[in-house]
Amino acid sequence: MNQSNPYYYVRYTLWSKYSPTELVQRLKGEFNVTPPKLEKNNQYDLSPYEGERWEALVKADTLSAFVSSSRAVLFQRTRASFTKKDMDLRRTLFLLYPHSRPTPLPMMFSHEPPFEVEKE
Repeated sequence: MNQSNPYYYVRYTLWSKYSPTELVQRLKGEFNVTPPKLEKNNQYDLSPYEGERWEALVKADTLSAFVSSSRAVLFQRTRASFTKKDMDLRRTLFLLYPHSRPTPLPMMFSHEPPFEVEKE
């Protein structure tokens, strides 16, 4: 990754899934959270992902994330040093979404891009 590109990294849960209300309640005390728009019940929806197609936006200072039932996409719009609040969001999401790939099988390796931390 080029050092001038903004931070972008995806994390997953493998066996557990979060409900939107549970996740929003857990994150809203420390971070700015935009609650998800939940899908309406559709009797013709035969997808195995029914009820899981939602995303909430969570923002710290320069780091933001789209969180869903089994995936978190951490990103920055423009490259900047991580603040203490950004590091708290990153740490929290790494605990909630502990895996770097969507499968327990040894494929799809991904590495976290380099980032800088703001000096206090």
